Amino acid sequence: MKNLTQYLFLILFIYSFAACKNDTPKPPTPPDAVDSTKQEPPKPKIIPIDGQPISLVVTTRQAIIRVAPSIEAAEIARRSKGDSLLFTNRISQFNTAIKLEGVAYNEPWLRVILEDNTMGWIYGACINFDARQQVQLKEKVLDQRAVALFGFSLAQQIAAYQKEVSSTSTLPAFRTLYSRAKILKDSLEQQMEIYVKTAQELPDFFWLNELMDGLLVHYIEDQNKYYLFKDLRIWQSISSQTLEKEDDTFVEMLLATYPSDSIAFYFYGWELPIDSHTRCSLLGSNIHSNVLDKIQVALDSNSYFNTEINDLKQALIDDIAVSEQYWLPLEQIQEELELIIKKQYPFLSSGDRIALKTRRQLLQKHVENNITINLFEGR
Repeated sequence: MKNLTQYLFLILFIYSFAACKNDTPKPPTPPDAVDSTKQEPPKPKIIPIDGQPISLVVTTRQAIIRVAPSIEAAEIARRSKGDSLLFTNRISQFNTAIKLEGVAYNEPWLRVILEDNTMGWIYGACINFDARQQVQLKEKVLDQRAVALFGFSLAQQIAAYQKEVSSTSTLPAFRTLYSRAKILKDSLEQQMEIYVKTAQELPDFFWLNELMDGLLVHYIEDQNKYYLFKDLRIWQSISSQTLEKEDDTFVEMLLATYPSDSIAFYFYGWELPIDSHTRCSLLGSNIHSNVLDKIQVALDSNSYFNTEINDLKQALIDDIAVSEQYWLPLEQIQEELELIIKKQYPFLSSGDRIALKTRRQLLQKHVENNITINLFEGR
């Protein structure tokens, strides 16, 4: 009987303990608790190509990314002008003739990677890039683009110019390169003007900057025209490659002519454009006298650039003697003009001297002579 009682007591104890354990309430789950069994999807990462991603910049108003290198392939994304994409070092083995924004191209396709690691293909004519990073890409895209848009002869001139930039080591070679740049500038500006007039939208020609050191593409909106301007800091670097000093003094004169940013614009540094048709003189700012000083040094050192120097001198004298509008006050204008006359530069002709002295007299009665001064103050 005693054993039975002990047995029943043990069963009752076990049952009571199990019941208490099952009745214990579970603590509430915090509302911001994370279920460890669920994992967040991985964030997309940009995949570098050999540790050096090559960035392509969209230059057309809109670019379509396709699943394959074909105009018939499905579209997977679109990018706008100025957007960047990563090149995956894959170029199609063929070109496709496509007309974009009124301009006919014949270029390969480039495989790119999007932000979510999706691969796609973009048409070559839609992009620009740093050509120094990818020589193969430059040859297959930019060099071929130059041939397609400007013809084989002009494309060859571009290539020859760029080759000479890096190999120029003598004064005659510098002189030849400077002359070639002028010819190239005129030819390309003429061709770009034709495209601007005939294309449905403004074509992008800034990719030319990747092919020609020392020449910069600029678009002047109020003229609706592309220009090629000399980057004089690059020309200064080229002149330093030669042993002679004549080209150095010549470039120093040019730098004095464009003192604000060392870019040889379509107007001189001593002029200020009021609008697309009107410019006023900056006489009184000491730009004129500084350029005349540099001209004197350049002429003393050589006769290699006499034509360019004389053209520059005549343009400067004309600005002083013929301008009808001046930016600065009369006192500053007269002060610099008097300085120029007193220096008696030996390279000035008798006609130049007469013109300067006549202008001095006319400025003394500028109102009667319909000469506007101090445009800076709006007078």
